[in-house]
Amino acid sequence: ADNAPGKFWLKNDQPVHLSCGGEHTAVISENGRLLMFGGNSWGQLGGGFKPAASKPASVKALKSEKVKLVACGRYHTIVCTWPGSVFVSGSNQEGQLGLGHCNNTTSFHLLQPFCDHAPIKMLSAGCNTSAALTEDGRLFMWGDNAVGQIGLGDEEFAAEPTEVDVGEAVTWVSCGYHHSAFVTADGDLYTFGDSANGRLGLQVEQLANHRVPQRVQGFLGNVTQVCCGGEHTVALTEANVYTFGRGQYGQLGHGTFLFEAALPKPLELFRNGGVKHVACGENHTAVITSTSIFKNICQLLLILLIIY
Repeated sequence: ADNAPGKFWLKNDQPVHLSCGGEHTAVISENGRLLMFGGNSWGQLGGGFKPAASKPASVKALKSEKVKLVACGRYHTIVCTWPGSVFVSGSNQEGQLGLGHCNNTTSFHLLQPFCDHAPIKMLSAGCNTSAALTEDGRLFMWGDNAVGQIGLGDEEFAAEPTEVDVGEAVTWVSCGYHHSAFVTADGDLYTFGDSANGRLGLQVEQLANHRVPQRVQGFLGNVTQVCCGGEHTVALTEANVYTFGRGQYGQLGHGTFLFEAALPKPLELFRNGGVKHVACGENHTAVITSTSIFKNICQLLLILLIIY
């Protein structure tokens, strides 16, 4: 789009949730409609063998459903409805659709119930991985496990949702391209998968067990959110934002000369808090702040101007 933001409007409706994948985007409206657009080379739009869609269009197959959550992976999509049904479509070469096989599909298929009908709180999708987190803190993952990115040890992949249990409730989950992370109710961060470039944030002695979830150390305060990018990770605590992993494109936010951070490193800009949400793309990072941080920055700039 010539590096300019695109705009579209939903008549008599409001967008309330969105997710971006490798080449496609999904939007959920206030009325529970699912709209999708972008690439469809693997059937990730769920509308059959159709070319890429340049405009948002409602998913006809789910028109009778009230959609609650959506997660877009690199070439697949996971959808959860308010009644608790989970639908999947797209690439399935590593079992990331959870259908019990590795055949791709260009239309949304219903997953068999896998969490004892507990309401699903959160979905996440990575390169060839998928995750679902329930309201009662149970984490299910499936798909590629070639480097341990779904935390199932020596298993090569899981073609059906499989519970990942660390003995305590999970409150947040994120799938990156080849690594994953989750946050527990106690505010601990666990990472697993590909350990290159420091993206797991683990101590040297922990790296040998990268195929199973391990607790990341070095945070001041409890971790509340985590987001995994292509080769980096961002963690939000009550007081700061920490980044680690690859930083070649500035995605760590520590300046242009820090190409890698093996351990969590706090961002000076947010050392007094004020961030309420973090998000990652393959090679970039974004945060949403509360209004107070902008007010503080403006006051600081005003003081500096007066002094100058």
